[in-house]
Amino acid sequence: MTRYKFLLNLFFFTILLGCSSNKYIFIESKNFDSRVKYLVIHFTSENLQNSIELLTKKKNYPVSSHYLIGENAKTYKLVNETNRAWHAGSSYWQGERGLNDSSIGIEIVNDSGCDVPVNKLENIKDLSQNCKFLEYPKNQIKQVIKLSKEIISRHPRIKPYNVVAHSDIAPTRKIDPGPLFPWRELAEAGVGAWYDSEDYDAYLSIFKDELPNLETLQKDLKRFGYDIEVSGINDFQSITAVRAFQLHFRPSKYDGFFDAETTSALYALLKKYNL
Repeated sequence: MTRYKFLLNLFFFTILLGCSSNKYIFIESKNFDSRVKYLVIHFTSENLQNSIELLTKKKNYPVSSHYLIGENAKTYKLVNETNRAWHAGSSYWQGERGLNDSSIGIEIVNDSGCDVPVNKLENIKDLSQNCKFLEYPKNQIKQVIKLSKEIISRHPRIKPYNVVAHSDIAPTRKIDPGPLFPWRELAEAGVGAWYDSEDYDAYLSIFKDELPNLETLQKDLKRFGYDIEVSGINDFQSITAVRAFQLHFRPSKYDGFFDAETTSALYALLKKYNL
């Protein structure tokens, strides 16, 4: 080998060695899972055009979600699932705060909402006077179910009881997606939690005459996931947490007070999901 060829080979070898030293050796571990544990459902309180602008444009107080579903069921992907969208805000579920870090958000175009801040609405009369709730088109709900199933298949840590409303994780601030959102229909399609009728009926026969004391009920509602202090009184934070549960699981009446139906639904859920 001539001196020229030797130096040329040495030169290329050095380059290859340098390149290879800058690369990682990838050995895929089997010991990992998704960071995503929760799926949060919202309504936008806006039309489609305003919803897109709200969720995509820079503002002083920016918000976003991973997906937006229009009234015609057309779906918009706004943030990659690997990134954190700003949809949950100050939030809590099952001991974890700040759910933006560990959730996927779906916004649904629906013009429901309240004309005063939710933290000013203390009773059912306030809600009826200051809020409106509109039905969701059937094809829109079908798309919510389809998209939710796809998300859950990619993130198996999203258990049924971790498919939640914005009002579930921020009950003093939010009321979406409201009492007309068909949670039972979603659960029957395999998305989210719902109680078994037999368990509900069995508990209802127990609680129709007398309920557990309020401290016990507050403690068990917290056990299911809600941010509720065990105060022993029907204070604002208790009323809003109970109201959020009712909006999700007993939407025929959402006054924020435990009754036999609300209590039976809670204990049937705790039993079904072993919480």
